Amino acid sequence: MDKRKYLGQRDYLRADGTSFKANIYRKSTNMGMTIRIVYGQVEVYVSTNSTIPQIDKFVNTIVNKYPNKIIDRPFMSENEYFWVLGQKKYLTRNPSLANIDSLFYVSKKVKDPLTAYKKEFLDYVTSRTLEIAKNMNLDLSGWEIRTGLFISLYGVCFTVKHILKFDFRLFAFKGEVSDAIIYHELSHIFDAHHDARFYVIVKTYCPNYDELMDDIDCSRYEGRLDKYGI
Repeated sequence: MDKRKYLGQRDYLRADGTSFKANIYRKSTNMGMTIRIVYGQVEVYVSTNSTIPQIDKFVNTIVNKYPNKIIDRPFMSENEYFWVLGQKKYLTRNPSLANIDSLFYVSKKVKDPLTAYKKEFLDYVTSRTLEIAKNMNLDLSGWEIRTGLFISLYGVCFTVKHILKFDFRLFAFKGEVSDAIIYHELSHIFDAHHDARFYVIVKTYCPNYDELMDDIDCSRYEGRLDKYGI
């Protein structure tokens, strides 16, 4: 569940003159400011004491520090494209257009289109996680697979509770890229820590893990073939 308090958007310019929007949120700790560039968007977390000039200076400093990050992609909007497993899609409410590959159909009965996106991702990630687990000789009988929106991570594995959670926005990336997160979380069943042994396990099953994580960090939704990520 998204527990952030959304305060609105602000427009900014990059050094090359192109514009982007930053989403502003209230921090629960109410101390200082933090920023994340994730899923092709800028998320800024501010306290009640943060002023507009302070926010603007902070955003411009961070964005200029990471020029290779993609920061101007819409996530899901009815008037702009978004991404489903690395494929560019446009939202449609017309049932007669439901089978067109470039469109993402959401029934008019569904008030929030994001609900359909999350449901479709849960179906996908459940099937894919069970398939990958089988290839890793893991039995997920009794495990629960969930999705949610996470501020600081892409997925989590609770080995004691037998719960796996994945950020539904991973659906924006092509399957191979989101698989990297599934491999990561399933590897925690062998090793709970992020130590050298853990990453040996991850890369045994996912040899190009580092490359795929770089694609996620740079918001290359279609991997290195993504023209926006080169």
